[in-house]
Amino acid sequence: MTLEQLKMLVKIADTGGILAAAAALHRTQPTVSVAIRKLEEELGLKLLDRGSYRASMTPAGAALCKQARAILRQSDIMTGMAQHLARGSEPELGIAIEASCPLPPVLNVLGECERKFPGTQFTLTGDTLWGALERLKSGEADLAISPWFEEDLEFESLPLTTATLTTVAAPQFRAALGKERLALEDLTGSVQVVVRDSSRAPRTQSFGYLAEGRHWYVTDHLTKKEIILAGMGWGRLHGHLITEEIRSGRLVPLTIQNYPTTMEISIRIARMRGRSVGPVGATLWEDFQLFYRDQP
Repeated sequence: MTLEQLKMLVKIADTGGILAAAAALHRTQPTVSVAIRKLEEELGLKLLDRGSYRASMTPAGAALCKQARAILRQSDIMTGMAQHLARGSEPELGIAIEASCPLPPVLNVLGECERKFPGTQFTLTGDTLWGALERLKSGEADLAISPWFEEDLEFESLPLTTATLTTVAAPQFRAALGKERLALEDLTGSVQVVVRDSSRAPRTQSFGYLAEGRHWYVTDHLTKKEIILAGMGWGRLHGHLITEEIRSGRLVPLTIQNYPTTMEISIRIARMRGRSVGPVGATLWEDFQLFYRDQP
């Protein structure tokens, strides 16, 4: 059994006859007839009913034609993958994304790149705080998308967007404190909800962490949001995660003396400086450059 025989069988089914199939495949009618007869002999099955003017599929032929289509599809995929790898394209590209980063613009760029390189498998991993950059540095990821807390010359980076973190709580939480304008001392007895750093070597830097207060530690931003919505604590959350909740009044910004209740932060895409990249990684980097340039 050969792929050529399977192509002929499928073409006969699609065109309605051996002559039409031969013309579509740029073969002679005897060539196609002989190939199908040899296939029938090998399989021990009659695939074509030749009793009428035009040969038609037998039930066995129709069933095997369905399988032939699947085999030919897999053959095309394998051929495309081989060509993809022969050009030096990466079989897999790993992207680490800090979990608070807004995904829609990132996915638009990734989707377009995936359409250009269907032979590459894209693997996305979610991390928190410095976890995405650590994964990049260790070689577990080819690219990282992360809030940019500090400059690190080991990385080459591009700006993607900015995000605003706002200190919020549920209305009932603020009401229980008895006033709208707060001092840090007013919060020391309340729970501050904090996302843990997923990196293996957590940093000592503190971004709004109230050391003398009570804390609940969580491993992701959405859990933090749900705890705050339930009135069980307070904390900073990314603006794109709480737009609707603030609009509806389910969350309210807190005003705290001598405490930055909002924080602007840059979201960047990074790769290791000097590390060689394949054509897929290079194209994706260029696509993100174009995305940033097109932003208003």
